Amino acid sequence: MPSDIRRQTRPADSPSAARFIARIDQVDYAASTVDVARPDGTWDLVFRHGRDGLMVLQTGQTDHVVHLPIEAGDRYFCIAFRPEVYMPQRPGARMTNRGHVHALAGRRDCVIDGQRLELPTFDNAEHFVLALARHGLLEVDGLLRRAAESGWRNLDDRSLQRHSAHVTGLSPKKLQQIVRADVAARLLQQGVRPAEVAVELGYSDQAHLSHSLRRILGATPGQLRPADA
Repeated sequence: MPSDIRRQTRPADSPSAARFIARIDQVDYAASTVDVARPDGTWDLVFRHGRDGLMVLQTGQTDHVVHLPIEAGDRYFCIAFRPEVYMPQRPGARMTNRGHVHALAGRRDCVIDGQRLELPTFDNAEHFVLALARHGLLEVDGLLRRAAESGWRNLDDRSLQRHSAHVTGLSPKKLQQIVRADVAARLLQQGVRPAEVAVELGYSDQAHLSHSLRRILGATPGQLRPADA
């Protein structure tokens, strides 16, 4: 990671919040740059502080790499939600490869689908997410949750396809490919050899792994591995 980008990532701090949250990220930029957001099987609520002030942005699932222009001094924190989690008023079918800006209400609050909520921080994001759930603004799709826990098997099941199209905006097969590519990228970034990653994640061979990562993440295994690996 470039020295002018400082990134922190943490999991949810309780099982009740972890039902909804995949991870919580915070990023600070010391210099202008173009950052890269790769598909990872999650959708996000982003709280971005920039030259024009605070923006609360909801982004849906993506199936391609997105390049983000950044100015020096920009910072954000992001709540990444599990693929089986969705907002009933704005499900994945309406949000794939799209964003929606939520309104602010004063200096300390925002408005999410008609509900006024106190703005969260990186350290207390769980309270915000659980408040969303209490107000009925977040739901967990049981069928997709079971599919995620079982490794996205039975991808041709018609009921699973319908649920996935509504909740995530992606087909179960596309979502499984994205999730597997994200896991492969994380293993490669930890220094695991490409051949071992291919075997562990069920790619037919190393060439299949390379093709999948280039198509979904826009990077080769060599580009994803640490420089000293």
